[in-house]
Amino acid sequence: MHFKHRLRDATLAGLAAFVAVLCLSYLKSWAHFMVLSAPLGATLVLLLLLPSAPLSRPRHVILGHLLTTSLAVIGLELLPDPILGLAACFGLGITLMVLTDTLHPPAGANPILIYLSGAHLPPMDFILPTLAGTLFMVAFASLYHRAFTHRRYPFAPKAAPPSSAGTAASASHGQGTGGKKLP
Repeated sequence: MHFKHRLRDATLAGLAAFVAVLCLSYLKSWAHFMVLSAPLGATLVLLLLLPSAPLSRPRHVILGHLLTTSLAVIGLELLPDPILGLAACFGLGITLMVLTDTLHPPAGANPILIYLSGAHLPPMDFILPTLAGTLFMVAFASLYHRAFTHRRYPFAPKAAPPSSAGTAASASHGQGTGGKKLP
């Protein structure tokens, strides 16, 4: 990619990130809870710059964050020891994201954030901001890509190449060879 295109893409992504963080910061004063966090900032980087990555799909973003946040909230109640609780929630979060096909690396940091904050808030004070933040990020990425990349986010997965069994069958019937039969 030419430097001019990289500069344009980087500048647009940087400006979009500025606008997204600004909006989330104002949402905090309106909604009276913190919506912005370091894991959501990392999510925004993926959504703006690697939108076609499987881990950037809305399902992974929203459910991965909700799963790990909920797990940490439950962990605070069941495992109040910060070292044991954090380690258990972090490891279990990764395991559950893989098993539920919702793996999203930035979401793995939610138990760390929640345990290190030391805050003992009602569960919804962790879960609602996570839900609001992830829904905002997905909607923002959708608008950004429609306006600036002229593609719809989430990007559809690429079609799988035809299987070799299908090509062998068509070749044996004289198709795909210009009408000539193969030996």
